[in-house]
Amino acid sequence: MARREPIEGNGESLGLDAALSQSRDERDARGVSVGVLASVETLGYAHIKEPLSLEDFEIIARQMGSIVLRTDLTITPNRSSIVYKPDEIAFHQDNPAINVLGWYCVRQDDLDGSARLLDTADVADHFSPNEMNIMQNVNVRYPDPDPKRHNPDSDLIGYLLWPMLTEKAKHHEVYYVPWLLLDSYDEKQSSVIKKFAEYLRAKEENHAITIRLKEGESLFIDNNRMLHGRGAIRPDSKRFLKRVWIKRSSQ
Repeated sequence: MARREPIEGNGESLGLDAALSQSRDERDARGVSVGVLASVETLGYAHIKEPLSLEDFEIIARQMGSIVLRTDLTITPNRSSIVYKPDEIAFHQDNPAINVLGWYCVRQDDLDGSARLLDTADVADHFSPNEMNIMQNVNVRYPDPDPKRHNPDSDLIGYLLWPMLTEKAKHHEVYYVPWLLLDSYDEKQSSVIKKFAEYLRAKEENHAITIRLKEGESLFIDNNRMLHGRGAIRPDSKRFLKRVWIKRSSQ
């Protein structure tokens, strides 16, 4: 399985943004998006507590990069992906070529539905240079972005590979999805994967960030830095979020 640039989605609504004239609203949104990006780059996330319209959310998202996928996240019994199910979703990351994830809350779960985040910005402080080098050679699967090759709703399963750790000029990018680890690794790789899981457990116990979006609120995260997940919700939950995948041209 070769590594390829995954920017399309699995049968969802692809965000092929047309060239739009710059409206006054878009000019106003630029200041907001600059603040959002600054928070994402500093903290790894940005929680917009001021209620926005969905149109405003989209404008802010477009200011940050190209929206390559839009997804409606709500309990949908006939869909196979865990994001459409009420079960707990373990900490993970989405498509590793996507730089920023954004969620807009249309309707929240009556009891919880909170997003939970773990920040891996300090990964280099917890692993030796040798362990970091090993992590760069640990491959983790990600769903093939071509729906002709990967579409679980049609029983098509196809995966590509991405390194668990990627070294950048001034930081490291992480990609980790526990249920997409390979079936086997060598002894050194298995050891560092086990240590990374322990590192995440310690973060979950002591430094997990919990954000329960209210109607009209938004959340953006650095997908190459933050892991996200949520607890279980009721099967009849009315929780409804709009999600966007954003690819930044500067990355």
